[in-house]
Amino acid sequence: MRLSEVFSSTSGDFLRVIEIFPPGIPLPASNLAASNLEKHDLMIRFERLVESVQKLEKVADGFSIPDLKDEQRIHLNPVAVASELRRRTGNEVVPTITLRDSNRQNLLGMVTFAIFAGIENLLVVRGDPYKNNELKVKQDLNHPKNVYDFSKVSEFVLLVRRIEASLSGKKKLCILSPINISKAASDPTYLETIRQREFSGVDVFIAESFFENVDDYLAKVALIRKASIRSPIIHSIFPLKGFEDAIMCVEKFGWRIETPELHNLKIGGLEYGLEMARKRYHGLLDRKKESQGACISSRGNPQYVWEIIR
Repeated sequence: MRLSEVFSSTSGDFLRVIEIFPPGIPLPASNLAASNLEKHDLMIRFERLVESVQKLEKVADGFSIPDLKDEQRIHLNPVAVASELRRRTGNEVVPTITLRDSNRQNLLGMVTFAIFAGIENLLVVRGDPYKNNELKVKQDLNHPKNVYDFSKVSEFVLLVRRIEASLSGKKKLCILSPINISKAASDPTYLETIRQREFSGVDVFIAESFFENVDDYLAKVALIRKASIRSPIIHSIFPLKGFEDAIMCVEKFGWRIETPELHNLKIGGLEYGLEMARKRYHGLLDRKKESQGACISSRGNPQYVWEIIR
């Protein structure tokens, strides 16, 4: 099912996507003989991922595999993971294609394989750059390179639509793309970038995680709608595990979390973090005509999702 099909003028459905995390392995040690990782370890982790999807399939329209900017681990190819999960569970799985990490030919190969494998939804992101320099990349094989053969998401999406047009008898992919709600509501240059993505063929936008009052947040969404952005927008819910976890997220992602909530996280830990996420999720659900949907991060633990949606 193309996730964009959930939205119609008559149904008023609320799209619910759950973010899951693919298995990965540490980068190999310089002394390979010292490694105790075996192939079956990765297989066990993949089986756990299958089990997580099966535990949550009754409450999800689809599952998404995020861009994991991790220089210390090797993660399985997201399109391959999505294809196998779809085969094993029958659920819609949305792989993320990151322009930062692959050259033109590899990106086009991933899209073509996704179409061949029956995947109907793709999330296309530019990806935040790795902080490196070319000399360091050449000297250290474990240091990733910023590729960006496509500098803009819109350029890549236009080419994906051309590939689709050349393949007869195939339904169009549902293409999703990120949107920063606060920035789109206040920065005309960024808003134009969003317009270009929509014009190129993006069907659904996924907003970054938010930690503000739902009414204030949706007021910003209304401003974006007044600027003629028509594609559906779903909103990310990210459960925090405690105060230290929140501080890490603030430093890593630049998220804004109010001081009172940071204080309560210090006292209440994970329980309060889940309460925060639950409150915002139900705030979106209560105004589903405006919010349209949510993408809930499992953070690798299916129970977090059940705690949020209950």
